[in-house]
Amino acid sequence: MQTKPDRKYAIFFAALIVAVLAMFAFFSMRDSDKNNGAKPPETETPSNISNILDNYISTERTEQTELPEITDITEITDTAESENIPEPEEKEIRIRFTGTGDNVVHECLWMDAQRRALPDGREYNFKPMFADAADIIASADIAFINQETPMAGSDYALAGYPLFNSPQDLGHDLAELGFDVINIANNHMLDKGEKGLVNTIDFLRSLPPLVIGDYLNRDELYDIKIIERNGIKTAFLAYTYSTNGLALPAGSEVIIPYIDDGLIVSQIEKAKEISDAVIVSVHWGEEDSFNPTTNQKRLAQLMADHGVLAIIGHHPHVLQPVEWLEGIGGNKTLCVYSLGNLASGMIRPMNMVGGFISFDIVKRIETGENQNRIIIENPVFTPTIYYYGSGWLNGHVYLLKDYTPELAKSHGTFTRHGYSRTVEDLWGYVTRNISGEFLE
Repeated sequence: MQTKPDRKYAIFFAALIVAVLAMFAFFSMRDSDKNNGAKPPETETPSNISNILDNYISTERTEQTELPEITDITEITDTAESENIPEPEEKEIRIRFTGTGDNVVHECLWMDAQRRALPDGREYNFKPMFADAADIIASADIAFINQETPMAGSDYALAGYPLFNSPQDLGHDLAELGFDVINIANNHMLDKGEKGLVNTIDFLRSLPPLVIGDYLNRDELYDIKIIERNGIKTAFLAYTYSTNGLALPAGSEVIIPYIDDGLIVSQIEKAKEISDAVIVSVHWGEEDSFNPTTNQKRLAQLMADHGVLAIIGHHPHVLQPVEWLEGIGGNKTLCVYSLGNLASGMIRPMNMVGGFISFDIVKRIETGENQNRIIIENPVFTPTIYYYGSGWLNGHVYLLKDYTPELAKSHGTFTRHGYSRTVEDLWGYVTRNISGEFLE
């Protein structure tokens, strides 16, 4: 029997089995420790990463005091859009101005007004003669008139040409019609002397409209008259070429604003400091002439060069051109050389035709480095005609578009004075002197 080898193999296999069992036990213990010990950190999910980034960005935006420089144009655009940064924007405000020419109150006008007085009203009623133009006047934010004749009050008798004195009821009616600016700087302002002028100034200053051309002393020369509407401040200045040879007494404190380059420039510069726009009323030129004089053109350019927005001219008693002037600063000035007559008892057909100049004063308010700009838009000339009957009465301002051949046949300038003009002839005064760009 071979007992020793069998035993040897038995021992070997027994040892092998023990070793296998020991290894099994060892790995079982490791697995047990792994399952029963401390857990490692969990893997971060995408949602957790998003939250962390959000918290970081929030912290950065709160604490960051200076943004990093962005050079990529796409990044700049995206940033502006994401943060809703508004684009620079231009705003504007505007008001409507309308101005008319000479209101020359001959005797026939105040006799008409006396006939039309209401039983429970004032002694003179001028409003009916302006009824057809009332809407133009009342609808403007600022309405201007050149009041050619003084209103010196009861110290003086009423009078017509050549040394006028009109009823003070006229002033009340102009105010109630809606005129905001009444100019008195003209060649008739001294018709009743210094006292008559002072009386006129005191009376008109008691009414709502702004009075211009009225200087009771030297200090008032630089008390610039301003009207503010809708946030736009408009300054008004006024000058006259003459007072028909009449003069103030020696030692008078009253100032007549005669046309003078130095005075005009200094007042314009003062007005520009305290207003948005400057409008100048100027009494100039030659009577019954449709053409501006060389001096009118020189003065107009002087005012344009100093930044005046508009020039409202009167005195010739007929229409003269409307034109744009360019100042040395590149500004545009609207110059109306003469608006003719609004109402008068003059006898020639050409003196019957006048009108209203209307335009928007626009204030552009711009962001950034641009300054506020004032410009004129929508300038329109509306022609009128003053009618009176064969007895100088029944006076009425008609819009020329409403003036008929039938009215023309009964107009006193034709029936009483023998002039012969058709409606087309009257329109000719307009179209020959006012550029079509300003006509409706």
